[in-house]
Amino acid sequence: MKKLLLVLSSLIVTSSASTVVISCGDKVVEKQNIESVERFLNAIIHSKKDDQNPWTNEALEIELVNQKIDVTGGITVNASDVIEEGVTTNKQQSIELIGNGNSKNNYKYSGSITLIYNFGGNKPAPKKKITKQELETTVAGLQNFLDTIYYKSESVVRNTFVANAKIPGTPAEGVAFNKIKVEILKANKALEPQFTYFKITGMIGIKNNDSDYYEFNSDVTDEDKTFSCTGTIVDPIIIENDVLTESKEAINKWIKDRNFNDFNDFKNQLLTQQQNVLGNKAILIDTISNLQISDSTANMNSIYWTNEVSVILKAESGYEFSQEIIEQKLNEIKTSVEILKIQSKALQWYVLTENNNNKHIEPQFIQFSANNNTSKVQKNYLSNKKITQDWNVETIKEQQKAFVESLAIFTGDDKDEKINKFINSEYFRNSTSFNYGSTTSESLFKVDEVLFFDKNQDNLNENLESVLGQTKSLSGFVDSSQAMTRSTIKNTQNTSYYVVFLTKGNDDLYTAANRTLNVLLQQITVVD
Repeated sequence: MKKLLLVLSSLIVTSSASTVVISCGDKVVEKQNIESVERFLNAIIHSKKDDQNPWTNEALEIELVNQKIDVTGGITVNASDVIEEGVTTNKQQSIELIGNGNSKNNYKYSGSITLIYNFGGNKPAPKKKITKQELETTVAGLQNFLDTIYYKSESVVRNTFVANAKIPGTPAEGVAFNKIKVEILKANKALEPQFTYFKITGMIGIKNNDSDYYEFNSDVTDEDKTFSCTGTIVDPIIIENDVLTESKEAINKWIKDRNFNDFNDFKNQLLTQQQNVLGNKAILIDTISNLQISDSTANMNSIYWTNEVSVILKAESGYEFSQEIIEQKLNEIKTSVEILKIQSKALQWYVLTENNNNKHIEPQFIQFSANNNTSKVQKNYLSNKKITQDWNVETIKEQQKAFVESLAIFTGDDKDEKINKFINSEYFRNSTSFNYGSTTSESLFKVDEVLFFDKNQDNLNENLESVLGQTKSLSGFVDSSQAMTRSTIKNTQNTSYYVVFLTKGNDDLYTAANRTLNVLLQQITVVD
């Protein structure tokens, strides 16, 4: 009895989630729990070449040995004979794997694990339901489409509206014409061009070969699938180039007699008045595009910018341009209009702001990008009018340093170091001097004040026109135009304005530049 107790006391079995430790005298044998290799077991089970049939016990045990999970006899397989429907696959099988490792053998694993083998191919995705509402939208979209398009002949109509053809307009996903009949109605010979009406009736169905993916909702009836819509056939009248030329000349004459507030003003006026301008019911305006701002020295004294534009014409329903017009793209007009203000691509203007909220709104911090045509044109204007000039190439750093020093932003023993660092920053990268430090004897336009115009103010265009090129007192400019000055403007953070530069004369009167610029103020905090 004492001998048996001694043997039992030397054999202690300890189990955990991952291993079973068997102590026998001084020798300790660890058996890994089979759950620790679950991922590998799953991979082996689902790598079965014949994925249409379940595993047998013998086949899986052999495969586990072949994959060196354990040796023969190390793992016992209990594969269920009951095959169920899978969640994502057509079939699934429950398989229990039992590790036979213990202190008396060399098998690797102990414990057991049950895995699910998914096989038999993936289940098809559930069919998308087509609802009554979608069918109503499909029919309404078809009629709307037919209201906006005209067919050239009866044969085109009959070849377009056939069974299993895609439904034009806004069809529900997966639908097509199932049954369809085309009926030609009477022509309206009183109209020119001549219109012939047709009616299509039939039933909406599922596209061929798509029945595995779509089906009608259970409450959809055959009546819900029926439709009846009408369309138009037109025998088009051909517009020749001489007729088109008359309309193009009419547009150019209309443009020549007018100036515009901006591109949008031109576009809106032309679209609104196109019937009177073109003088031909067969021709309409298709698109109006803003090309670019251009200028010439001969036009520098004008208050208007030159805006190049494109106008593309199209034929009214029932008419067609001749082959000559289409092939040579003669329906496009490229011309220019005179505009008071530039709306696009505002010039970036840095506003330096100190901690005490003291702001430096200096034109020397306006950025003229060399890659932006609108920016280049505005810079050329300012240069030609002697409002600005580039920094002196030979003394550019000295000139910029003197300018920054005049702002009295930086102080202290390291003032020069701060200024040098600042003038090498992005704020001077695309800037101009605005005549700072110029010693030329020529008459220059020195920017002594700036008028800022809120883009949403009342009578904006009239107020701009009232100041451009004029000479008044500063209060006279402000009172008559609702403009703000550098000392009265409040919002300088990422806000766009139209601006007009002023120069001060000897008699305390100011003279305004003859054009307005489009700028975007961007506030930058500068710390001494």
